[in-house]
Order: sequence, then C-alpha cells, then structure tokens
Amino acid sequence: MCTPDDRLPYMLASGLSDTIILDIISNYLVLPNRITVPLVSELQIAQLRFPIPKGVLRIHFLEAQDLERKDTFLKGTIKGKSDPYGIIRVGNQIFQSKVIKENLNPKWNEVYEALVYEHPGQELEIELFDEDPDKDDFLGSLMIDLIEVEKERYLDEWFTLDEVSKGKLHLKLEWLTLMPTVETLDQVLKSIRADKDQANDGLSSALLILYLDSARNLPVMELWLQSDPKGKGEFDIGLAL
Repeated sequence: MCTPDDRLPYMLASGLSDTIILDIISNYLVLPNRITVPLVSELQIAQLRFPIPKGVLRIHFLEAQDLERKDTFLKGTIKGKSDPYGIIRVGNQIFQSKVIKENLNPKWNEVYEALVYEHPGQELEIELFDEDPDKDDFLGSLMIDLIEVEKERYLDEWFTLDEVSKGKLHLKLEWLTLMPTVETLDQVLKSIRADKDQANDGLSSALLILYLDSARNLPVMELWLQSDPKGKGEFDIGLAL
C-alpha cells in the first residue's frame, strides 16, 4: 500500500509531462509578432511621396452658348444678362477663368494644363457661375471621365450643361503622355510654334520633376527659425529652348 509521500514522485512526473507536451504544442500554435512580406522590390521612397504623373490634361476653355439669364432689375421684373466665368477642377488642381461681362454667349479662349496622377475614376469638373456683388449664381456644370479623354487623345466638342434648363459649353481637350526621353521634344516645340493660336498661350513642351532629398550644414538664422522652424527651399530655374 502506497502512502501519499510514495505517490508524490509519480504526480510530479505526470505534471511535468503534461507541461512539456503543452509547451511543444504551444510552440506550433504561437502566432508570430510580425510577418514581413515584400510586395514590391526595390521601391523608391521618393516614388511614393512624389509619384510621377500618368499624363497631362490640356484644357482649352473656349466658349459657351445660350446661358441662363441671372441678372435681374426692378425686383425681377426686368431680366438682364449674366457675367459668366468658369471653375475648372482636376483632382486638387483648381483654375478660374476670367469674367465676361453681360454676355450669354461668352468667349474665353483660355488654356489650362493639369497633371493627372490617377485617371481611373477621376473626372474633369467644370462649373459656370454668374458673378454678382452678393452671391454668384449657378449657371450649370459638367463632368467628363478622364478615361475617355485618354482613349480619344483629342476631343473638340460642345457639351450640354447639367443641372440647368439650357446652355452649352465648347471645350477642346488633349491628353499628353509623358515621354522619358527627349527625342520628340523638337517636334513638339515646332508644332506649338507653328500654331499661331497656341504660340502665345504659354503651352508646356516638357515637364521638369525636381525632388529635394536633403540638405546639410545650413546657416542658422534666428529670425528665419522663429518664423518657419521647418525650413523651406526655393528654386530659380532658367531654360533656353
């Protein structure tokens, strides 16, 4: 007959075996603290912070026709004309046209260029307004999918304005693809200079992307540090073409 003291070694051995077995099983079930999976090899941080545009959208904001009359006189009994202007948006880039006074068929003939980084799902947004002293009146809007512009490469059309009863907008849109080399630069410059309507519009022929990585041994200026502790850089670039 075994006494409680005689059974103690067997209980300790049994408990120790259970602990070892549980430890072995746990080692196979423990989740790692971190799993590192390289999704893209040799990806440069600069490309994430400052991505290269997919292309350039050149917008010829030309004219409109048959806009609504928004200016009124004598408490609305007499309807005048409108003083239209346009707001153009591509992503976070916003352009505003000049105001054409008292005209329902204005002609702006202005050109804007916008960088496009991600065109799937991105649109060209245009809103027309009538300038007033208190609050500008809405004259219509227009949204164009940039996928269609890239597909066609060139569009010259009259577009019907949305959210209003009447009005049309004449646009000419060009999709410009960025080329990594300069072989076609001379050809682009010649085509711009040959077109008298575009020669004085300040159209771009190339895109310069400048990435400021770091700076060292900058001079310490107390007043400058107090006004702008983060610092800033300014560039002056002169090009002769």
